[in-house]
Amino acid sequence: MPSVATAPAAPTVGAAAGRRAALQATLDQLQALYPPRPATPPQPAPAPIDPAAIAARLALALAHSVMFDARAARYALRDDYRPRPGRFGQLRVAIVRYREALAAYAAAAAAFHASPAGAALQAARARYPRF
Repeated sequence: MPSVATAPAAPTVGAAAGRRAALQATLDQLQALYPPRPATPPQPAPAPIDPAAIAARLALALAHSVMFDARAARYALRDDYRPRPGRFGQLRVAIVRYREALAAYAAAAAAFHASPAGAALQAARARYPRF
């Protein structure tokens, strides 16, 4: 017994044949207006992602976030003049945290610029100078 998928299609008759012919004529007109595009050559495979470069970028981003938060905490205490015990200790802790975060960010930035991703960034900056 033949499969439905391999069985020949039933011939179209009557009104269905007229609609099919009109549709085919419209498709032929559209194909004449819009010819198929030429095949594009295959694109080269993208370069593999270096896990060390990703780790360096992530460390730099995290250090930048911590530094930004420490700076915001320090600035938030700058204009707070309410008399309460331990205010100067709190200011000192905020300043020390900011300095530590700044040092950690500088170390992460140095590690990033020493990585291949940092070298690629420096090459791109040299190639496209700011104007």
